[in-house]
Amino acid sequence: MPVPFLRRVAAPALAALVLAPAALAASLPGAGHATVSAAPDAASLAAPLVRMVLSLAAVLGVVWGLAWLAKRLRQGGAARAGMIEILSGVSLGTRDKVVLLRVGGEQVLVGVSPAGMRALHVIRDGAPPPEAFKSLLGKEPS
Repeated sequence: MPVPFLRRVAAPALAALVLAPAALAASLPGAGHATVSAAPDAASLAAPLVRMVLSLAAVLGVVWGLAWLAKRLRQGGAARAGMIEILSGVSLGTRDKVVLLRVGGEQVLVGVSPAGMRALHVIRDGAPPPEAFKSLLGKEPS
């Protein structure tokens, strides 16, 4: 089925698409005459080059400004004031991790999973002893 279709329809259509621009150019007035143009001088190239460089600088400036604005808007009020700080994080698997946060004067151990976030432990007076922290990391969430 594909071979007869190619012979009857696709090949002539492709030939017409390839040959149509040449036929159109030959039908234009003065098509048989070749014209030679002089090479452009440096002055005629300077203005478009300066315009292109300035346009590129303007576009890059807009992109930088939007990135700066997005960064400023992404930060929340509490994060900007320094009330929440990420102290440490440990990946437990491909999609689960444990994060130690400082919120105000307390440290909060938070479990992060696809199901959501959950506070595992709140430390009120600074860092816990290392063995207590290790036991919290190995503990199953209840």
